[in-house]
Amino acid sequence: MEQATNKKLELGNFFNQNLTFYTNEWINYIENSKGYLTSLLKETGEWTILEEEGNPLLKSVAYFILNKNLEYVTTTAKATSERHAKINFPIHLAWELFQSTRGIIWNAVKSFYLEAKITLDMKECFEVERYINDIIDQFVETYTASYVSYKDYLLRSHRETVDELSVPIIPLSDKVCILPIVGNVDTYRAKKIQERTLLRISQLKSQNLIIDISGVPFVDTAVVNHLFKIVKGIRLLGCSTIIVGIGPEIADTMIELGIEIENEVKTKSTLQQALQDMLFFS
Repeated sequence: MEQATNKKLELGNFFNQNLTFYTNEWINYIENSKGYLTSLLKETGEWTILEEEGNPLLKSVAYFILNKNLEYVTTTAKATSERHAKINFPIHLAWELFQSTRGIIWNAVKSFYLEAKITLDMKECFEVERYINDIIDQFVETYTASYVSYKDYLLRSHRETVDELSVPIIPLSDKVCILPIVGNVDTYRAKKIQERTLLRISQLKSQNLIIDISGVPFVDTAVVNHLFKIVKGIRLLGCSTIIVGIGPEIADTMIELGIEIENEVKTKSTLQQALQDMLFFS
């Protein structure tokens, strides 16, 4: 056991002492055989980082062998993945970088045992293989999980921003607001419109809301149901509603659903008619 530990320490020292050499060997390999990767790395600024700071996977393996510190490996992997996610570096190309690094690492392991003239039996070979590949796999797994997680976070943030912008409650006066809905409305967007509209009406304490759906080309039955849930929710907040721009397709959907316009809900063909109804114009 002690002998095996000493060999690992010797291997770690070998990695550490030759880190610059093997980093340059890897960089030269990428530059000479992976032109598309080289171009992308240079365009994104990653090439300069690799030249100045070194290969993060190669450094992680060397550091772990010497210090048995897995936290360094995972922290480095997470930092690399977040940087790549921010610049939209394709994850499959990152895996290609890791795969090429794995080859360089095994070249280094081979050189160490040849130079040290250490002979390994089959069991020891498998132990070394598992030991080195476990470090590499831990780095790649952490990188992948962190990359996907960060991308999901960015997508959620962007979608929340889009949701915010897609429900523009516009105050026309202290008592009147307008909600213009433009574009296709699916069930997800309909729910967001419902949530945002009720919240904004409550905040603005509006008494009248004009919902203009003339810019909606098509809605399905689920969206129509959500629309009338919005109307009912607004009524509970003490706000009356005028729906503007119900086209033939939407009207046909409402008829098929058996939805009847209640007395509390008014409809107008155009926004101008709705404003006139509220005495904005004489």
